[in-house]
Amino acid sequence: MAPLYNTLKIKHGKCPPDCTLCEEACVEARKGRGITALHIPAVNFYGAMTCNQCSEPECQAVCPVGAIDKSQGDGVVRINQDKCIGCGLCTLACPYDSIYYNPETHKSFKCDMCDGKPKCVEACPYDVLSYIKNSPIEGYLQEKDLLVPGTTLCLGCPAELALRFTLRVFGRNTIVFTAPGCIATTLMGLNTKVGTYIACSSTLLTNVASVMGGVRRYYQHIGREVNLVAFVGDGATADVGFQSLSGAAERGENIVYICYDNEGYMNTGIQRSGTTPLRAWTTTSPVGKIAQGKEQPGKNMPLIMLWHGVPYVATASIAYLEDYARKLKKAMQVKDGMAYIHLYSPCPTGWRTPQDSAIQISRLAVETNYFPLWEAENGKIHITQEVTNPRPISELTKLMGKFSHLNEEELEEFQQLVNANVTTSKKLAWLADDDQPQ
Repeated sequence: MAPLYNTLKIKHGKCPPDCTLCEEACVEARKGRGITALHIPAVNFYGAMTCNQCSEPECQAVCPVGAIDKSQGDGVVRINQDKCIGCGLCTLACPYDSIYYNPETHKSFKCDMCDGKPKCVEACPYDVLSYIKNSPIEGYLQEKDLLVPGTTLCLGCPAELALRFTLRVFGRNTIVFTAPGCIATTLMGLNTKVGTYIACSSTLLTNVASVMGGVRRYYQHIGREVNLVAFVGDGATADVGFQSLSGAAERGENIVYICYDNEGYMNTGIQRSGTTPLRAWTTTSPVGKIAQGKEQPGKNMPLIMLWHGVPYVATASIAYLEDYARKLKKAMQVKDGMAYIHLYSPCPTGWRTPQDSAIQISRLAVETNYFPLWEAENGKIHITQEVTNPRPISELTKLMGKFSHLNEEELEEFQQLVNANVTTSKKLAWLADDDQPQ
């Protein structure tokens, strides 16, 4: 498995016109340019370019004196200035034009990430540059991807990423359960081809949790510890499968239940579900002269499961993978009942969003407080991702075709509902604090 390194992230095309603050900070810090501000007004592009710290650097391959090396510790490709003879071959070999030649020193130079504290990031006031720390996430992952290559899901669907990540955290000692829905063929495979390298069971839409309870009791009988994990949609969770889930929670079945919530029955024609939000368009909550989308707010399944008294309940988002990984680990450690995780899962097809927008939408859902991230251990809830300056809900809804019909009055109604929901979560977190009066 290739190691995961920290990386410099650039939101390409998002820089203000003619801004060179990152480049100036780089030159001042290292007496040489490691990042270049790139402005092309003719195509309305404003961004920056720097070294991609390639896994197999072409510059390293062509250096005749071995002056270039990729560190196995942090993944940064560095040029040893004492060895460099200034031949310039590396500048020609770099496919990204991100190695430079200094005519005064007769040496090549490039970005070295400022040894983990990039000055360009510190200098950027526009949130275009960020330093992504992957190392903490790597520690949660098992050695092998437990899904086979490829996917049966729609273009841009984040559920496949979430499933791969989930199984890598749980590891091989796992049986994964699914039900009819988007993820079923990805798990079960197609024709004679399997979908996973571990055991997988596909139940009915109505009995995921009860089947898992039976399997758990069998393994208890033979004295074997195994992770039993459900990865199912909101239809099998909030609607037709809720009786089975509620019963398993009440009985204290020791299972991990993950609902990937795409807010509708997306696999069967984009029909409304119990978690479909207020005013959202679906094929069974249409928009027209008579109706303006779904008339009821969506069920708050995480709070419903919290009221069941299960030992661990959490919300999660693939835009916050370290938060999600930590919650998966906590779910694995529960031995006295159910662990329930509600995972926000945008659907580009059913939500009418761009195919590359799932991560952006997942992050905005948290930043607008539409989908607050919290966890509850033995009934005590606390927020795991604080949002101090929430963005207006309109920034989220404008990315989705299913909300394109909303007028200002309906957006304000939606905003008030979001405010009320996050206030409820915060009040519950306040009440859970032992230092506060009960």
